Amino acid sequence: MMSTPAINLTAAELKAIEEHKYYLSQSRGSEVTIEEAIEDFVQRYAGDWRREKLRRDNLDQRQEIEKHQYLRSQEAGRDIGRHSAAEEWCQKYAHIWRAERESLEQNGFHSLRVTIQDAAGLHLRPISTVAEIAKKYDCDIYVHRDGMNFYNFLLNGRPYRNVRSVIGLLSIGAVQGDTLEFIATGKDAEHALAAVAELMAARGSITGP
Repeated sequence: MMSTPAINLTAAELKAIEEHKYYLSQSRGSEVTIEEAIEDFVQRYAGDWRREKLRRDNLDQRQEIEKHQYLRSQEAGRDIGRHSAAEEWCQKYAHIWRAERESLEQNGFHSLRVTIQDAAGLHLRPISTVAEIAKKYDCDIYVHRDGMNFYNFLLNGRPYRNVRSVIGLLSIGAVQGDTLEFIATGKDAEHALAAVAELMAARGSITGP
């Protein structure tokens, strides 16, 4: 449980750490926590991973600019030049391209938003069932609520907590009217979130993608 995590993760970093968590668990012969995976990744691999990511991003961005140059030159009936193409692409499309590249969806995560309607909030019975769902499916599920004080990591500045712990879920203190965001990754992620959505809908909560 963290209150001041060492780093603020992006979706791409979390994906890399999830992969590292899997291989670390395999090598140790037991399941490691997300905190252990983050710490090991930061200490041993983060620098090299970020340099390689920057290299790939620059290469892919160059290819996007080349495509843009070709299409705009076709429209203009002349070669607009690499400099003009790069300038125009950066002004109009770079922020969209980066946002999509760093999105949860592009990095293999599924998500679900739930607004709690139960007057009792997210109490022990549904919390226990959510924890059981997380243990049943081959995936990792995390939950975010605005203002939660206890969490396992920050993702784009927002706190998230593993849902496998009943005590941990109780600590998020979700009450009627709160909106929760669940994210999941792994082979059964989509099915697991569908089960969470079914559970929440049965209790009258409003669910959405």
